[in-house]
Parts: sequence; structure tokens; C-alpha cells
Amino acid sequence: MAVITISRELGSEGDRIADLLCEELGFCRVDKAMLMQIAEDAGVDSKAVLATERAFVRKPRLVSSDMTSLYRKQPGAFGKSSAVDEQTYVQVLQDTMQSYAAQGNAVIVGRGGQMVLRDWPTALHVHLYAPEDVRAKRLMQRSDITEAQAKARIKRSDETKRQYIRYMHANASWKNMRYYHLAIDTGAVDPEVAARIILNAAASREESKEGGEPAP
Repeated sequence: MAVITISRELGSEGDRIADLLCEELGFCRVDKAMLMQIAEDAGVDSKAVLATERAFVRKPRLVSSDMTSLYRKQPGAFGKSSAVDEQTYVQVLQDTMQSYAAQGNAVIVGRGGQMVLRDWPTALHVHLYAPEDVRAKRLMQRSDITEAQAKARIKRSDETKRQYIRYMHANASWKNMRYYHLAIDTGAVDPEVAARIILNAAASREESKEGGEPAP
């Protein structure tokens, strides 16, 4: 069963394209809902999980005394204000993504899905990008902000993503195309067309794997 991972720049229409894919294929969209599932399973406030992610880009190392009881699914080990141990976060994130991939029919948006599932046989890894001016214009229209504010948001978002992937995946570069099967400039390609390209690529990849081609 196919799984598509979407890595997207802010302002690249990545969320719209992900929604189009889900609507067309009837796939499940996995993004913040994945974090909510992690929190629900372990009895942890999802804000603690988000705080752990933010810590990756602000500190060289995150330390917590709660250790790995989250992954063991012991809800009583955490209160709503507790932190989530780094090792636990990584393990649960990986297991959750792999669980969705095993079920198939999922579009995983962000959080390094292209890295976690880089060896998954039927996964298609997509990167969506656009020129900065195009991205800024979209943000200005969407959020009613100035060009300077839009570009500042873009800079912060890009840096956060860069740091997250670097920290989580042994200094890997978020922009290294070796981690993607497909990259689309949404400044030149409309979202509907981009979605169709991705659909065709995902179908082709799944067919080739079902036909006996060895896993990457």
C-alpha cells in the first residue's frame, strides 16, 4: 500500500496539495494528528510533544527525567505539563510513522517523513518549494501582512526545518535532493497539476514494487 511523504517550504502550497492528494485518493493525512495520537496513546499533553520539537532547534541537547515511560504507554507517568524525553519522542515518532506506512494509504506531511521512511519500499518522498518572492506574496495575501513580515516568517520557518532535520538525522540537509524522489516548484506548477504529478509517480512506484523490484 502506498504512502506519500510531503516536505514543503512555507508558502509552497504544500498543505493544499496534501489535501488534494487525500481527497483524490481517499488517503489519511498525517500531520499534527499524528502528534495528537502520540499524546493520546501515552496520556501526555500534545503541547509537551510540540515543546520537545521546538527544543531541538534551540538547544544542543534536550534532557528530561521522565525517560522512556511514554513509549511504554504508561499514562500515569506524566502530568499535563510534563516534558517528553528526547529518546522517547524519537522512538514514538518513528514507530507511529512506520505504523501509518504499514497500513498504507497515507500522506505524511512534515516532521522528516522522508528520512524516517527513506527505505520504505512503496513510499514516495516529495519536496515542494517555490521562489521566495512567490512564497512571500502568498503569505501576504493569506495573512494580510507586509512583505517584510512574510519574508521574516519564511526565514524562520526554513531555519526551523533545517535545524530539525539536522538534529534528528545526523546532520542531514533538509534540501539534499537525495532524500526525495520528486521535487516540484509550485511557483511554476499549479497545485492541481502538482497533485496529479505526485499521484502518477506514487502509482508508478507502487506498481514497480509490487512487480518485484528490490527495495531501495
